[in-house]
Amino acid sequence: MRRILAKLAVGLLVAGGATAIATAPAQAADPPTGDQLSGAVQNCTEQISNGKYGERSGQSRTVPVCATGNAVHWRSGMTIDCDGQRTTNCNKSTDPYFQPQTSFPQSDGKPLIADKLPFVVVPQATSTWNHDQSNVPGGTVVAVVYKGKVVYAVVGDRGPKDAIGEGSYALAKALGINPNPRTGGVSGKVVDYIAFPGVKASPIENHADAVSKGQQAAADLVSGRKSCISVQLNRSSYSKLAPGSTNAQASIAQCLLRAAGHDFGEGDPNGTMDDATVAAVKKFQAKVGLPANGTVDSHTWTALLSRGSTPTLQNGSSGSAVSRLQRSLNAATSAKLAVDSHFGPKSTSAVKSYQSSRGLGSDGIVGSKTWAALQSGK
Repeated sequence: MRRILAKLAVGLLVAGGATAIATAPAQAADPPTGDQLSGAVQNCTEQISNGKYGERSGQSRTVPVCATGNAVHWRSGMTIDCDGQRTTNCNKSTDPYFQPQTSFPQSDGKPLIADKLPFVVVPQATSTWNHDQSNVPGGTVVAVVYKGKVVYAVVGDRGPKDAIGEGSYALAKALGINPNPRTGGVSGKVVDYIAFPGVKASPIENHADAVSKGQQAAADLVSGRKSCISVQLNRSSYSKLAPGSTNAQASIAQCLLRAAGHDFGEGDPNGTMDDATVAAVKKFQAKVGLPANGTVDSHTWTALLSRGSTPTLQNGSSGSAVSRLQRSLNAATSAKLAVDSHFGPKSTSAVKSYQSSRGLGSDGIVGSKTWAALQSGK
């Protein structure tokens, strides 16, 4: 029954231009405690930032952005963000740096309300780190832990390029941190910010939804469970996976296979190219006309990543189909495109290169023939 329900629930969640594959989530028991969450991210399992950040703008850079399990996380202090809609607590009188907008608005188009909604501030995108490319766009759910207390928030604003560790007035207050934008906040690496890629509150201002989804994602993190909703698809390259391989990309392959109707067995992805997964790979390869050898090479990656609708795309196009295109080109040609759902000059150049190498008309427009080539793994 569980496998049937999971298959019925498989789909694509498109959020902020980044896509994650979703299956029916397991039901959480008691939500994890703050201490459990902090323990799960105690170590930087994998540093995903190209360098580090300061706790505050202008300070020495000692804070890396890391990835562990289904989470992207960092440990820093907390400065107070009071930007957004003017309120009694947040205005030019209370905050000398007050700005009447936030990078990510409410569903009605108005700025967020900093003294009402717990939200986290991420740095503006630079070569150090681009939160969108890590599938952490606006609205992504974040568990924030301070002194053992956990509060669920969302990514709600962007801040300085060189600093990380900032939260809204409401978030600070909920954590027991002085929320005054002039005198509040806390210094030192004492706050854990744990974002869950692909998990978004809908709409962004729905705090109850953030809590519900955050508790489930947090339970997955603490248990070590990987659900397809938390697997990050956006990569600049995809490694060859031979039978027996074990790594994060094997989880991506498993989720893509499940979405394609070739299940790898009961349960969540385990990140291992085991016998069941290899069998699923062979079935998919045979279906699209590739040699059924059970190894996920660049051809198999290209076919898996490009699956879906085939609209005509060209310079200026946007949306989830563009993201699929960018992923498949990264697999097929090592284009190293940013998966941002926007078809611009770099995507046009990558399409032309692909078309030329496959004997297609290299016009930079993705039509039926180009899609057919991608989806057959050419």
